[in-house]
Amino acid sequence: MDKKISRRTVLLRAVQIPVGGSILFGLSACGSDSGNSTAMLCADPSQMTSAQESVRRTLRYTEVSPDPAKVCSGCDFFHAGSEAGGCGTCEMFTGNPVNPGGYCDSWSVDA
Repeated sequence: MDKKISRRTVLLRAVQIPVGGSILFGLSACGSDSGNSTAMLCADPSQMTSAQESVRRTLRYTEVSPDPAKVCSGCDFFHAGSEAGGCGTCEMFTGNPVNPGGYCDSWSVDA
């Protein structure tokens, strides 16, 4: 039991353990699925006009609905695209593409 631990070794270990834990925690968060697997980007924001962006902001459009019962595909203004489960269009956004799992404040139950 003649092994002595130097002060430098203790300080080095005290720094390495939290840093290593933080790195591992960060890496585990990168690969996790947050449950938004239906979140596809249907309209490229860089291709939108300022008026189109303004309407989306005003109606608080999101690609993923916070309420699973109120999604674009169940809205009266939504028109499904040619591909099943793919992007559709919305009358509120002058026919611009929207995510079928999205939502905006103008959501109205499909009649």
